[in-house]
Amino acid sequence: MKNIDHDQRVSQISDLIRGLEAPIAIGFSGGKDSSAVVKLLWACAHQLKSECPMLKVVYCDTEVENPVIDAHVKATLSRLRSEAKSAKIDLRCNVIRPAIHQSFFVRIIGRGYPTPTNSFRWCTKDIRIRPFQAYLAGSNSPPLVAIGTRYGESAQRDRSLKKHTDERAKNAFIQKQREGAKGTNLLTPIIDYDTADVWELLCEFEGPNSIDVGALSKLYKDGSGECPAIRDFKDKPCSKARFGCWTCTVVRRDKSAEHMIESGYDELQPYFDVRSWLAEFRNDPQNRCSHRRNGRDGPGPFTVAARHEILTRILELEEMVGKQIIADAQLVEIKRLIASDLSDPKYQASDPSLSGPRQFPLFDSGRGGLFV
Repeated sequence: MKNIDHDQRVSQISDLIRGLEAPIAIGFSGGKDSSAVVKLLWACAHQLKSECPMLKVVYCDTEVENPVIDAHVKATLSRLRSEAKSAKIDLRCNVIRPAIHQSFFVRIIGRGYPTPTNSFRWCTKDIRIRPFQAYLAGSNSPPLVAIGTRYGESAQRDRSLKKHTDERAKNAFIQKQREGAKGTNLLTPIIDYDTADVWELLCEFEGPNSIDVGALSKLYKDGSGECPAIRDFKDKPCSKARFGCWTCTVVRRDKSAEHMIESGYDELQPYFDVRSWLAEFRNDPQNRCSHRRNGRDGPGPFTVAARHEILTRILELEEMVGKQIIADAQLVEIKRLIASDLSDPKYQASDPSLSGPRQFPLFDSGRGGLFV
């Protein structure tokens, strides 16, 4: 723990953002770091009053988020809207989603993408980065983007931060140089915090009450299997849990989901079972085309038969959990892409599941309707 003066940090950030005409877009995941950023900027808004730029809390709903975390975030945003209105703080909450053609199950079932791996981690760009880039591109004036990135999270991230940090701003600003976001300034107000500092800030700052620190701490405890009292900073604070998409097959084991199920979140078990099945299903060579779409030798995309099987499992999951997982518009796009593959001789030559009779029931205009 670095004994950071959080009130001094509020004053520092307030000086940096005072009178900015462009809004500040806060990337919000509902986790401890982005929650700490919201608390800091909320305090800045109280300090600056009319001189504070508009705050836009932006949550990227990948549509395959851990459903417990997703519900927690959306409940937090709902409370935050009301609290900001009562406090007369110019704060908006926005939920953004991937474009239909880039959504997870359209990529998997419609295009046949294998579920993500460390060597083919297409999901982060498609369902997290691109939606946020599209959101920024649609703004009337480029906003300042506030994120909860910190030193010490990984060696690769530390190198990137050091490369782009503007030391003149005392580590508060960095310049983002990545594709599609050149010229976007990033505000990183907790860049030099360690995990204990983050929890101390969350506990010490009273507002906004919409950030329920007790509930947040419980999620981290339940997701990691161990966590001391959040005010006891002599011990290791909650930090091990890593929440993300319930479909994530990049990691070998989804330990956070395992711990949450052990902690009583029984509603996660069906999602966890399908995720585990997807990881095994991806690795079976019989489920893959012999060539990639660029013509190179495989393993290529999922075969049409494999995609139909995935679709069937997701529909069964929908019935089990009583929640729509694939949107109607996504089903329409999936059907279009499947039809395109079925009429493409080049694709047909690489898909062994098309060598016999084509009996692949897919969706028609309604959910659950079948056609051959």
